[in-house]
Amino acid sequence: MKKLTRILMVIVALTSTFTQASEVSFEINGIKSDAGKILIQLFQGKDNYESGNAESALIVKAKTGSVTVNFNELDEGEYIIRFFHDENSNGKLETNLFGAPVEGYGFSNNAKPDFGPVNYSAAKFVVQSRDDKVTNSASVIY
Repeated sequence: MKKLTRILMVIVALTSTFTQASEVSFEINGIKSDAGKILIQLFQGKDNYESGNAESALIVKAKTGSVTVNFNELDEGEYIIRFFHDENSNGKLETNLFGAPVEGYGFSNNAKPDFGPVNYSAAKFVVQSRDDKVTNSASVIY
């Protein structure tokens, strides 16, 4: 009987582990055309963001208006999302002679850069538990 109880406890523990999953739903608004793709990166923590070490990345077809993407099964912690509209599908954010982007881009919490990289604290959001469902959005900056 003890053996059966232990087996049932393991099954319950495994089931709850697989059924609970954090999810971040991120909506990108203000996409001006269907040309190209939207490249999206999710970073966990300030150090990973500043070093360009993405936790996850997605590429979706651009669609005039808005697109929504989901990141699942994230650990607890701080995250930031950055994205850009790769209109010419070359995999790079195009810039002008002064280094300013000429393709649309943006960050979680609709954070805006101020003559340099976006402020981490303005763009970060928190996943608080394994069963957290976080919704965030941003408009494309052109």
